[in-house]
Amino acid sequence: MKKYYHAYEERYKKIHGEGLLWFSKEPTPELISWIEYYDISVDDEICEVGCGEGRDALYLAEQGYKITGVDISEEAIKKCEELSKERRVNVNWIVSDALQLNEKLKKHYDWIYSVGTLHMLVEDEDRKRFLNTINSLLNPKGKLLLISMGDGEIERKTEIETAFDLQERSHMKSGKTFEVASTSYRAINWKNHREELEDAGFIVEKIMNTENEEYSKCMTVYLTKD
Repeated sequence: MKKYYHAYEERYKKIHGEGLLWFSKEPTPELISWIEYYDISVDDEICEVGCGEGRDALYLAEQGYKITGVDISEEAIKKCEELSKERRVNVNWIVSDALQLNEKLKKHYDWIYSVGTLHMLVEDEDRKRFLNTINSLLNPKGKLLLISMGDGEIERKTEIETAFDLQERSHMKSGKTFEVASTSYRAINWKNHREELEDAGFIVEKIMNTENEEYSKCMTVYLTKD
């Protein structure tokens, strides 16, 4: 995922330099629903792949969960560490490429979630590696919550050669406009999404079209390792 690294790294640096966060501090509502659906015990350990500035991992840590949060951006993890101290919680923060997690995470999990990461991966091979890597980190019958932007109908993708060009973006909370690197995006329909998930060794337990403040229309999937 090296090609994706610099866009987010520079975006975070610019926004954090302004004393702002790129994302909100509110947890993802679909994550809370997943926790409640499976009645996940606070005695269980949960791993987040693509934690960004840590809003979800920090929330779960405040609820008493043992959390590992992974992101490719060193700047994002630095901010996560600062916020952990401010909120007086302990989270195991790790900087790692999501396609190379097995080199950094020397354990397996019963519970993994990933919010807003898969849709950044445009190329089939990257998406396959991402899903296969997460599957390999799960214990037998382990569970994955996967949330991606899209409505499950329209398919489109950015051109990877121009996906990271600078462009003006409006900051959601402050309303300020910044020139930051854009990012890649791929929307996929439900048929093809289900196929790639099953090919990666997952049982699709539940699929939903959802909507949240950060990502608007989303494809939310509850998965079990086959």
